[in-house]
Amino acid sequence: MTSPLKQLVLIETALLGLFILLGNGLRSVATMTVSVSQGEFASFLNISVERTDILIEVLIGGAVMALAIAPFVISSKTARRVCIATASLASACYAAVGLTMHWDPALSVREIIILASFCLGGFAISFFAPLAQLAISQAKTDREKSLLTTIWTAAQPIAFLIAPQLVKYVAFDVGTGNYFLILAVLPMLFLVIMPVVMKAADHHAPDETTPKPKTNWKPVILFLLVVISFEAWTTANSFAGVESMLGLGLMAVFLAFAICLYLGARSWIPRDANLPSDAIFLLAVLFILEIPTTGVYDTAYLVRHLCTSSLIDDRATLGAASQVLMVFGAGALIARNPHWRERLWLIAIPCLIISSIATIFYPYPATDALLFYWTKMLSSIGIGIATTLVVSAVIASANGNKLITLAPAFVIMFGTEVGIELLEITFQVSKLAGLDVTKAYQMVFVVQVAAVLLATVLLIWRHLAPMTRPAAAA
Repeated sequence: MTSPLKQLVLIETALLGLFILLGNGLRSVATMTVSVSQGEFASFLNISVERTDILIEVLIGGAVMALAIAPFVISSKTARRVCIATASLASACYAAVGLTMHWDPALSVREIIILASFCLGGFAISFFAPLAQLAISQAKTDREKSLLTTIWTAAQPIAFLIAPQLVKYVAFDVGTGNYFLILAVLPMLFLVIMPVVMKAADHHAPDETTPKPKTNWKPVILFLLVVISFEAWTTANSFAGVESMLGLGLMAVFLAFAICLYLGARSWIPRDANLPSDAIFLLAVLFILEIPTTGVYDTAYLVRHLCTSSLIDDRATLGAASQVLMVFGAGALIARNPHWRERLWLIAIPCLIISSIATIFYPYPATDALLFYWTKMLSSIGIGIATTLVVSAVIASANGNKLITLAPAFVIMFGTEVGIELLEITFQVSKLAGLDVTKAYQMVFVVQVAAVLLATVLLIWRHLAPMTRPAAAA
């Protein structure tokens, strides 16, 4: 390869890497900005600091809806149009937040603009993650695909690592309004890179001129109804409580749609459909592992028990840094030898089991800072390795199946939201049962342990199943 050509390939790969990093990282930057600036948003909207969690929930809800829709609207043909539309909408939404914080209109106007902007902005910017996954799936070599997958997986913890520093040293200096105006520029950067990246991707894309069977929209609509009803239920729980008639009614609607989707799944999937069973199983395991690793309630425990803000910030930083290092380390090992995909589970699962069990023994008053640090780091190491293993295995085995290729982003985000909701229900039910706050937190931590153990049992069963078949046949 001549030197100019090699330089062109390196530039193309670097742009593709930046495209993927932005694609899976921008949403996390926005979410962390709200999380770190809770006091300022609470004052601006005249609500309690606890109620600012609604802003994060709106952001996540919009993200889940986008990731649910993405596989049905994104393809090699539509990617550029989707990218232009969503980048423009995301940029407009974050600009609206920034201008509103400068304009300081009436409270009712503030609430409408801020909530609508976060909902639509979270929805639009979340299309970037599956767009980045589509670009990865069309990479030319397995090695390049592995490298880009690692970058995609690392983008979220990188965002969690740098966003608090950006807020602390940029937003508080220039003002949150100006900070969101700056944030509005980043989707435009994604849009500028898009023509180069998508042109390269389209060149290597599979031929889509052959006729395709018509899409059966009934399961698609039912799937979206499941997601919408879940979002409505979680919103009702946040506003009215898990014991409210509204919350219970929406829970019944969600369960009805979910049962219909499950019962109809077998008849809707063609018998000759070549779905990678290992990839689907690993996505299910990752979904379960997202539940105990949200980090919401162990952090809330520290806040509740008057830990210093520096301890909480340092703990989050160490956790994010550990996750980034493990993602790149696991990605490098897999790129050199794909057999490491199975071996690295022997590191990930013990880390998750030990860290989740240790949270049950968090002291009250919260005095043991070292325990808080190493449990967060172990949990981040475990989920970082697990996510890398699952995402790389799924993209490697997708075989051009668009639904499988774009599934990891939805599974990670929906698993996180299901985890937050399940733990919130556990916490509220524990308090309704008469437990004090500390005991209620411990019940949450027990559920986290149960989720990790369930994922562990499933992995062991999957590993042992091939060994038991010959014996059973004999």
